[in-house]
Amino acid sequence: MKHQVQDGLVDLCMASGDPGQQLYIFSNDDVKRISSEVGFRNPFDATHIDCSRNRSMRMKEEDLFVVHLGTRVSGESAEHAFVRGSHLGYHSFEHISDDQYQDIQYSPGPLDEKDTSEANILSLVYNHGILQRVLYPYDLRAQPHIYMSHRSKMNPQHRVGDIQLPTGITQFEVDMTFEYDGKVTVFEGKNWSTNRDDFAVYQLYMPFRYFDKMRRERAGGGKILDINCCYVLRRKHSWGSEITAHVYTFTDPDDMASIELVEAKGFRLRRIDA
Repeated sequence: MKHQVQDGLVDLCMASGDPGQQLYIFSNDDVKRISSEVGFRNPFDATHIDCSRNRSMRMKEEDLFVVHLGTRVSGESAEHAFVRGSHLGYHSFEHISDDQYQDIQYSPGPLDEKDTSEANILSLVYNHGILQRVLYPYDLRAQPHIYMSHRSKMNPQHRVGDIQLPTGITQFEVDMTFEYDGKVTVFEGKNWSTNRDDFAVYQLYMPFRYFDKMRRERAGGGKILDINCCYVLRRKHSWGSEITAHVYTFTDPDDMASIELVEAKGFRLRRIDA
């Protein structure tokens, strides 16, 4: 049913705009109405598409991805947009070869790997030193300040490539944040699933943009020297967990499509008793 909602939104936009245009705007009211028509009970989930394979057939046919525009005028319905050119909205994970993997023997704690939540993924990789190996390989005694999952709002005032977005106050979520010696790292954690070969760039860009605006405006961010992003994937095995960590930055902070890999590492976290 979620895909039916997405297909309905595409058809609505195609009927109201010119074929082939780059940007189509629709509102939460449109999402709720179409969700009600098809019987989808969670309309707010219809526009959350975290990898390209989860798009509906009509979205794929028109090569569209979703961006969240937020609320431009107080009291009005929040807006979203379809943008043409999925290569701008999704980024493929760079390949990690076997020689880039490290094997780590570990004795799991009683709470490790007891659920598949994003919080548990990030807790696991932090508690067993993986994030330190990725971010601070020459300072393994580093003790970053940790800030746990939270939601915030801002007007990102950004573009996607050459497409300027008419943004308003937009809500976003941050899975976890590190700060160490003025360097801020924001995290996204996910479980691996079949064909999860890419990710929606906005998942990393919105937290990045939040701290970038804080740094620029010096609204408590005057001591931020650098910002990067880390996407962590966990794949469970009988012997433990396979972890990949891709670190990214945005070469043009105003452009969501300017994502660039900094480094990628893989780990096989093997239980001692396995």
